[in-house]
Amino acid sequence: MTGTQAGEHGIYGFIDLIPGSYQIRFPDFRDLKVPTFFDALGLKGKRSVIINLPATYPARPIHGVLVSGFVALNLENAVYPARYLPLLKQMGYQIDVEAGKGRDRKIEFLADLHCLLKTRKQVADVLWEKENWDLFMFTVTETDRLQHFLYDAYGDSGHPHHQDFLNFYQEVDSIVADFLERAASREDMEIMLLSDHGFGPIRSEVYLNPILIKQGFFTLENGDGKSLSSISPKAKAFALDPSRIYIHQKNKYPKGMVEAGEYNAIRQDLKQLFENYEVNGEKTISRVFFKEELYSGQHTDTAPDLVLLSKPGYDLKGGFEKREESGISHFTGMHRHDNAFFTCSRSDLATQPWTIFAVKDLLDNLLTP
Repeated sequence: MTGTQAGEHGIYGFIDLIPGSYQIRFPDFRDLKVPTFFDALGLKGKRSVIINLPATYPARPIHGVLVSGFVALNLENAVYPARYLPLLKQMGYQIDVEAGKGRDRKIEFLADLHCLLKTRKQVADVLWEKENWDLFMFTVTETDRLQHFLYDAYGDSGHPHHQDFLNFYQEVDSIVADFLERAASREDMEIMLLSDHGFGPIRSEVYLNPILIKQGFFTLENGDGKSLSSISPKAKAFALDPSRIYIHQKNKYPKGMVEAGEYNAIRQDLKQLFENYEVNGEKTISRVFFKEELYSGQHTDTAPDLVLLSKPGYDLKGGFEKREESGISHFTGMHRHDNAFFTCSRSDLATQPWTIFAVKDLLDNLLTP
């Protein structure tokens, strides 16, 4: 939503550390260091309606309407302008489904997904008609939840929820079709559909901190510690979701003792470790990146020192609470970086190479008379 990369906007994942501590926090909209594309459009007098966009909590004033998405702690602080809050409450609007139901109450989980999606679309219909907008953005997160917990139902016709999986996607298709039909009725309206990532099945989860412990890179002061707060000054590195490795540097972390002269050697050792790491005789990591290969900008000081790209089927997690190095959990589907999609109603744009970083300029061009 910014047309920039993490070294410029300053957010590297759904969780991070409070500076000067080992306490986990959720970065939110206030941590974003650069304007969004709808901020830029607002400066040109263009009104936006943004519904369920992740990482926009707490909602702040924009030129238009913003309903925050995941991770939003409460609805009261997730709506701008506040005059729409009573309407959303009356309609029974919810930010997200209770993920725990996806583990052991799947029928209830599926019912909640349908209810959330239906209500979100009803809110969108109201705002589509009530607001005088130039840009309308509707984000579907329910497919993500469905695939995390029930991806195994997708390709298995004998799965008890196989048809439920297909039915949900048919419901999403009908919503997309409705928006497409509305766009087709107006010659001046362009429409774009995109996903921020793809999906695939999980063969095994891989827990990075237990691997670091076994290989001598991560040490706990308390042998039973299950959080980063138990880290020892002897620790050379630790991992955070998703797939991020941090060197335990002196003067950067409270207990860090890794000197500047040791930094590159430790990174090289970690790179070699993970490039050769195997589960059941199969390598799990496709590539290991150093921070400077991925990030540039004013906020690289908080960037992970290494980022791991897994091979399809291997879901990398920090795994502070784990003792084993790999295993299977209630998740059956994982994010994939290589099967996301983008399509656009303008043929001259849809057929050209593009990157997500170009979306801000693309929207600007579409909305310029």
